Amino acid sequence: MKLTVNQVRAGCEWQRDLCRKNASPTYAAILTELIGRLGTDEAVTELLTADGQDPVQSALCLRLFGAVNRVAMAQSASWLKAYYPTFGGATDVDKAVPAFFDFLAANLDAVRDQMTVSVQTNEVGRAAPLSAAMNYVAMVTGLPLRLLEVGASAGLNLLLDRYFVASGDTSWGPADSTLRLVGHFASGQPPAATSDIEERRGCDLNPIDAHAPGTDGLLRSFVWPEHVERGRRLDAALKVARSAPKLSLDAADACTWVSQNLAELPRGRTTVVFHSIVLAYFTPDERARFAKVIRTRGAATDEDRPLAWISLEPSDDDSSVVNLVCEMWPLGRRVVLATTTPHGTQVRWDPKEDRHQ
Repeated sequence: MKLTVNQVRAGCEWQRDLCRKNASPTYAAILTELIGRLGTDEAVTELLTADGQDPVQSALCLRLFGAVNRVAMAQSASWLKAYYPTFGGATDVDKAVPAFFDFLAANLDAVRDQMTVSVQTNEVGRAAPLSAAMNYVAMVTGLPLRLLEVGASAGLNLLLDRYFVASGDTSWGPADSTLRLVGHFASGQPPAATSDIEERRGCDLNPIDAHAPGTDGLLRSFVWPEHVERGRRLDAALKVARSAPKLSLDAADACTWVSQNLAELPRGRTTVVFHSIVLAYFTPDERARFAKVIRTRGAATDEDRPLAWISLEPSDDDSSVVNLVCEMWPLGRRVVLATTTPHGTQVRWDPKEDRHQ
């Protein structure tokens, strides 16, 4: 079923707000032009309304940007290299916007084909707060960890113990790691003892093999134009991933996969379900079922088989503020560990027990 213009417009406005809050003036300007063309530019309107998927849950705008980028990359398009800093250019909104729409008009069929590819933006900068959360869980339970990541994409954040992370005068992870996450913590003293990870696996609706040819181009196509440092982190993380054994990544929906992997919790390990910037792509019913699966299993576990749920998701009040939350069983604790940006920067580590759960 086709979307209405109003549905697409609402999705574009939501995405534009995120782009403005997360330092991407180029994408914000393109979305402003896109919103103005809806209902008047027949080709653009048809492209986006024909999609049929919820614009927010399917990340319609980011799929469009990624599709255009991949087609432009394949053609070595000069405008991409000129106006996108991630490809070596300099931000010039006045030139980038018309160049984007001229290219889109000339490559509609190719872009339409590429828009079937789901968004893959599991930003590795989030490994800084996530690894601190893993250290916290390991410190509290005193056990090695079994990691289960939902929405794992290429699994780069499953390798968080292979990255070097620094916070003030403390650090953890291998000092010689290709990926060095320095300067991500703005305040607080996260635990620095590296967690012992004995098992790691993930799920995604469309998992990616980091070892496969073309993976770097696919992931890079979803990095926003001004986010040069994100691109560098991605390149470094891929080097780490390609030096490690292939990860176990299942093509599955979150509720089914988590249910299966929590059916039996191993003795002597802390099982950790975690995810980052994933829940916005769930329906309200999926979010409720997902939480129920985890909490029901947690309520039934014991001290020999602890369960933790680490969530790195936007706050209800402001999507540019992300909360790092940890729930643990059988302790029955829910702790807000920190706040951060969607890309794992400006982390303010300040654990506070949530007594209103």
